[in-house]
Amino acid sequence: MKTLLGLAIGLSLAATAGADEDPLDYWPQWRGPRGDGTAPKASPPVEWSESKNIRWKVPIPGGGSATPVIWGDRIFVLTAVDTGRIPAGGAPRPTVLGDPGMSTGTPTTLHQFLVLCLDRGSGKTLWTRTAVEAVPHEGHHPSHGFASASPVTDGKLLIASFGSRGIFAYDLDGDLKWTKDLGSMRIKIGFGEGISPVLVGGLVLINWDHEGDSFIVGLDAASGREKWRRARDEKTTWSTPYIVERAGKIQAVVNGTNRTRSYDASSGELLWECGGQGMNAIVMPVSQGDLVYCMTGYKGTALYAIRLDSMGDVTGGSQVAWKRSDAAPYVASPILIDKLLYYTKERQGRRSDR
Repeated sequence: MKTLLGLAIGLSLAATAGADEDPLDYWPQWRGPRGDGTAPKASPPVEWSESKNIRWKVPIPGGGSATPVIWGDRIFVLTAVDTGRIPAGGAPRPTVLGDPGMSTGTPTTLHQFLVLCLDRGSGKTLWTRTAVEAVPHEGHHPSHGFASASPVTDGKLLIASFGSRGIFAYDLDGDLKWTKDLGSMRIKIGFGEGISPVLVGGLVLINWDHEGDSFIVGLDAASGREKWRRARDEKTTWSTPYIVERAGKIQAVVNGTNRTRSYDASSGELLWECGGQGMNAIVMPVSQGDLVYCMTGYKGTALYAIRLDSMGDVTGGSQVAWKRSDAAPYVASPILIDKLLYYTKERQGRRSDR
């Protein structure tokens, strides 16, 4: 199987960037330079097709749903390729967790987990690295994949998470700097993994919510050494930490089924928490001014506007500026522009005044 990656003409093509370049010039992580789905300095086309406003298009081996990330004149892509080969010693016994119609089931063949670097101007592959070759221990949702956590870069390091297959740090020329094994996740109904890593303050933050012992961890970006870890009272989510600064302190706000929680990004200290969310937390928060907006939309909806200067448990308290339960997204994260919050109602369009 091959997927296609294309670049729209309207994206400005920058010269090679150094590590001191402004991240706002690029798309360095899941949901863009600010982690909120916006690119304030971009000028993309508003129309495209197979032939309109496309500069180039190249096939990518394998598949995955990780977002390509951009720094300077380079694009970084993750993918997983089924080699079709049986591992030495024979194939593991396949298992299917939950409804077989909702999961692909456990593979029996070796997969290559690849990191690709492409030239932004031409689509030419500059380098490819095989992070690991393994048989995945679980399946995934039919619309999902085995390479679904988006990489992140700060212009010096590229962090690629293949979840249960490991965390890998490269320089931008593809030299491996370190790896980290955080164990194997057990995902509800075999839906597959997909929480992206975050780079902040010299740390790599990784949320590890699954059917086992969940936690969030801060790894030293230079070495991969664990700096802090905090247990989380959560089962499977697909919630990437959202980074926001308030009063000189950098918060990592993580949505959850039981509670939304904010951690001090440098130490992992729990700053505040708020209950009332819903099942299968996926949606990343967004913020503007003194408020952060957290929401879930599966089998019940919840949208909370929470003050960023909160402390402790604010469930039902005055630090929740407002809330609503009539509409919230299930999968797609919201956009907040010009005091308007755009989001979907489960999977349907919706716009709300703040």
